[in-house]
Amino acid sequence: MQTQHYDAIIIGSGLGGLSAGATLAKAGKKVLVLEQHSLIGGCATCFKRKGMNVDAGLHEMDWGDPKTDMKQFVFKKLGIDQKLKILPLPSAWSIAIHNQNGEKIKELTIPHGQENVKRVLKSEFPHESAGIDEYFRAINLQAYAVRRFPWDLNFLDFFFFPITTAWVFAKNLITNAKVSDVLDKMIKDSQLKRILNINLSYYHHDPKTFIWSYHAIPQKHYYDQGVYVKGGSQSISDSLAEVIVSNGGEVKARCDVLEILTEGNKAVGVRYMDTKNKIQENVYAENIIANCDPAIVYRELLGGKGINLDTEIKKDESKPIATSLISAYLIYDKNIAEIYPNMDYSTFIMQEEVYQAPFEQSNVYDLEIAKRPLAFINYSKIDSGLSEKEDRHLGVVALASNMQEWESLSDEEYQEKKAMILDKILKTLEYQYPNLSSHLIHAELATPKTIRRYTRTREGTPYGYSQDKEGQGYRLDWKSKSVRNLYFASAFTFPGGGFTGAILGGYRTACGILNPYVMLKRLALCFVAGFVATEAIILLIKSLF
Repeated sequence: MQTQHYDAIIIGSGLGGLSAGATLAKAGKKVLVLEQHSLIGGCATCFKRKGMNVDAGLHEMDWGDPKTDMKQFVFKKLGIDQKLKILPLPSAWSIAIHNQNGEKIKELTIPHGQENVKRVLKSEFPHESAGIDEYFRAINLQAYAVRRFPWDLNFLDFFFFPITTAWVFAKNLITNAKVSDVLDKMIKDSQLKRILNINLSYYHHDPKTFIWSYHAIPQKHYYDQGVYVKGGSQSISDSLAEVIVSNGGEVKARCDVLEILTEGNKAVGVRYMDTKNKIQENVYAENIIANCDPAIVYRELLGGKGINLDTEIKKDESKPIATSLISAYLIYDKNIAEIYPNMDYSTFIMQEEVYQAPFEQSNVYDLEIAKRPLAFINYSKIDSGLSEKEDRHLGVVALASNMQEWESLSDEEYQEKKAMILDKILKTLEYQYPNLSSHLIHAELATPKTIRRYTRTREGTPYGYSQDKEGQGYRLDWKSKSVRNLYFASAFTFPGGGFTGAILGGYRTACGILNPYVMLKRLALCFVAGFVATEAIILLIKSLF
């Protein structure tokens, strides 16, 4: 049997792995992606229920000004901008406040366009007008700073990068400012701060420990424009896989990697089990990229190899794991957007007592699950492309949770708790939209344990490490320090979790493999250009005098 050899083998088909694979394949590299699950995409998948494609992870995607939203640059570079149909959403989101009886006492819709958002917020909080302006200047600055990776900047941008941009990163690293730190300096009103953090659970659980930059950048882009991708998050994964396959690569599901093959301290291939055909195979490559929890790599895939991984394991274990989610997947037999015409695409529902509480009391884990803010996503508000039948319409509820709230339960206790939470979610929706449950034909709840079962990440997090410290030094290194030719591309690497973070992390790793010396080359060019410019200026001055 002929030995199969590739330029890169990628363990896992999450967005980080797929974007790395697509970038390498587009550059002419032969790529193999191996996915243990029956679906590719990790958290960016759609599964079928009752004639409906249910989006496992994507509620809404930030889609900012192309000049600052690097994701759009990567999509265009890979050519998937032509494969995806981007659907603009009617607003950024709406926020509904319920009293202790469940009755809605306040509702606020946040539009798209920063000037529109500022107008709405200033109308609600006129005493905070100056702080609102300052907040938007601050989030715009953060988004501008990460508009491109340095190697993708044009020459002039790169040349002046230390003056125009680098100081932002330096300030972030030195101050390690948290969301609450920054907001407290700008804004006094706790209710306004809660509105500005309404989608906190998409990334974190506590503004007092959540780094400022990771709040600011997606918020800026959400206010620019929120979108959904027709066909759901599976469309993103499938489009990236198509780039790999169309450029001579392979993407294989139901292929569980059992071992990273090594020669000394060099990764040379993998051994995997084709779980459909019950066949084990060895395949080889110049580069091995892990798109999975690094603990799996260190403790399982490299276990017993005799390679000293102590430093990398210690660094990995020193980082807290990020928050997770509870998701309720709800299928209706009517177009609920027509029955409730005022229902937004995305509505965050918060209890009045939480809304009124001081912003210092903003750690969602200090609240019992039933009192935590939740997001209700009404996919029938747009032409989502998820329904296979005319009488199937999807709604999803998401709220923050963590593994500690589920881990110690017996199977019976676990099912009872799931049923109790699902019941409370449905009652909350009934208060917001009376008789909504009369159209419900299917409901199921996913917990952090569900996410762990399908993705194998610790604590069932889709976000990797918690975003508690600024800078790439607090994420997983994209290149192993102990094992040659071993790389990482996932939510654990820089810049971090979320759809955008994972995509950019995979792209970054691939760029590092393709051109490891690009930064040195650009710096050398800048030095030469600076030297020539300086000499020219000196000569000009001498000629004048």
